[in-house]
Amino acid sequence: MGNEGDHTKLDLDVIKGMGTGLSNVKKAFEDLDKLGGKYGDDFGDGDLADKFGDFASNWEISREKLTGEIDTLAQIAKAAAEAYEDIDHQLAEAIRGADSPKKGG
Repeated sequence: MGNEGDHTKLDLDVIKGMGTGLSNVKKAFEDLDKLGGKYGDDFGDGDLADKFGDFASNWEISREKLTGEIDTLAQIAKAAAEAYEDIDHQLAEAIRGADSPKKGG
């Protein structure tokens, strides 16, 4: 029975780690250079340059959407970990209160 508390703690650590990891991924996405500006001249003129320009533009739009979704997931994971910790503390206090002798009764 003592292992259940350890398992719950591990799960909270995993959830917290997910929030932190997702925040790090979001920051990495935000810090990426724009592809068009970095490599655009490497393709010269013509169809290949146009296709790369389209790709870079689409990637920028997709990256912005993905960054927003990653941020949302990070916030959810962090909020979930905080909520589970709060519930855990409240349950522990309730158990301590139930175990302590009643005064004046």
